[in-house]
Amino acid sequence: MTQPQPVESVFSRAWELLTRNWIIVVPGIVIGAIVGVLNELLGPHVVYSADGSVASVTGSFGSGILLGLIGTIAYIATVAYTTGMAGAAWQRGSTTLADGSAILQRDAARIFLVAICLIVLGAVAAVLAIFTLGLAILAFFLFTLYVFPSAIVGDRGVAESISESFRITLARFVPTLILGILIFVMRLLAGIIGGVLHIIPFLGPIVGGILVQIVISYVTLAIVGEYVNLRAAGAIPPAPATPGGPTV
Repeated sequence: MTQPQPVESVFSRAWELLTRNWIIVVPGIVIGAIVGVLNELLGPHVVYSADGSVASVTGSFGSGILLGLIGTIAYIATVAYTTGMAGAAWQRGSTTLADGSAILQRDAARIFLVAICLIVLGAVAAVLAIFTLGLAILAFFLFTLYVFPSAIVGDRGVAESISESFRITLARFVPTLILGILIFVMRLLAGIIGGVLHIIPFLGPIVGGILVQIVISYVTLAIVGEYVNLRAAGAIPPAPATPGGPTV
């Protein structure tokens, strides 16, 4: 086993790959724009009376459920698309939209199941956070950080990708914690700046949305890069042997 590259080297290389492959930002922007239009069409609308008071609010419970489903599918598609493109960028130094679409065409069902499992685990962590002062959310974030790279780049199954992410975090807890803190800070800053930009009519939300997608793409490149880094160094702990053979 060779020594894995330090986290700062992974971040540096991820930025280099992003500056050479800005196209990785496109899927998130396009999918986000589509979801925004659907929210505008299907979401609740306030109807005002002549005196300026609220007369009624249009919209239904069913449309809210539909928008939630659309948002979930959009999130899964964006993560799968960008992770597939990030994996290609790390492997050959460049990527195209075809790398992302190939992932969805080949493994859409498996990736969807992985995402649903993560949503369920996240819901459990949110409940436990009440009793653990938020530590359950932190643990969920750190121990599932490598699930999508494992499923998409590593081509692992549903259970195997989740268990592999747990094993990586246990074996590389300090580097993963550093990675997690840096990701949290970047997303927080992007969210704050994006919120401020929303004050500017028309142009503000567009610029803010693009900024957020740039940060998401960079974060995805960093996470995938750390996963590829560990695989190349042989530092990913193998799955424990089971009497009944390999897990599905």
